[in-house]
Amino acid sequence: MFLADKKSVLYIIKSNETDLLILGVMTVFISVLDNFLPNDQAFPLTIPSLLGTALSLILAFRTSQAYDRWWEARKIWGAIVNDSRSLVRACQTFAGGDLNNANAKEFVQKIAFRQMAWTHILGENLRGNFDLNPIKKYLSDHEFNAIQDRRNVPNALLQFHSNDIKVARENGLITEFGQLRLDEIIMNLVNSMGMCERIKNTVFPSPYNRFVHLTIYVFSITLVIGIEDFTGLIEIPSTIIITTIFFSLDKVAVLLQDPWENNPSDIPVTSLAVTIETDLRQMIGNNDLPEKVKPQDYYIM
Repeated sequence: MFLADKKSVLYIIKSNETDLLILGVMTVFISVLDNFLPNDQAFPLTIPSLLGTALSLILAFRTSQAYDRWWEARKIWGAIVNDSRSLVRACQTFAGGDLNNANAKEFVQKIAFRQMAWTHILGENLRGNFDLNPIKKYLSDHEFNAIQDRRNVPNALLQFHSNDIKVARENGLITEFGQLRLDEIIMNLVNSMGMCERIKNTVFPSPYNRFVHLTIYVFSITLVIGIEDFTGLIEIPSTIIITTIFFSLDKVAVLLQDPWENNPSDIPVTSLAVTIETDLRQMIGNNDLPEKVKPQDYYIM
């Protein structure tokens, strides 16, 4: 996620360096032809004006839709943070309220550490990383071996939660009301996971992306031809500057529309998972706290 007090504009421009290079060569070539070849009829400047207006509306709509996806993803992870804390707090409350009880303490700690594993692996899976070794330290050997052949590991971990809660109810460790409340929190986590998967698996149509990109190039061509009353010293930089703005807006939309693609604009799931782990460890009296995720220049992951 981009940091508010850091400069990320250069990253946006640099990510368009190929398009800007093509634009520069194309603009110089068209400007030379337009100024030195005989041309008795002026090219109407209204054409790039109309194209620019239409392009502005298209990019505004696209950026708005992309930000909606990004903001929805951020709200989902905000709910995950809250539900993770609520899960452990509810376990502490309903497990007899006596953490000096060995069974109650073991139950709460097992749920807490498994929830830490769940938040870490969910974020990594959304980024396309399916390595299970980083979460081994949070799970028992039996649980870690059981998830080796599971295609959806976060879902399997939530299933372990439900099984342990059921056993705790059968053993009288929690009441029926406590079981219902804990199951409700787990259902919230399931819903959050499903919403993350929906955003991840629903992509913007590629023809739409290509259409917007092509429209920007068409606009740049008509603009450099339309500004024919000026020399190349004016029309070339003017065209490049104006078109760079459109390319940058397009790139911002592309980055925001996919919030888990290992880009600086991603939702900082690693940082959020570490925050959850820190809170849960302190709630159960474990002072072996993880290090905070440090910002990388102008963003944090």
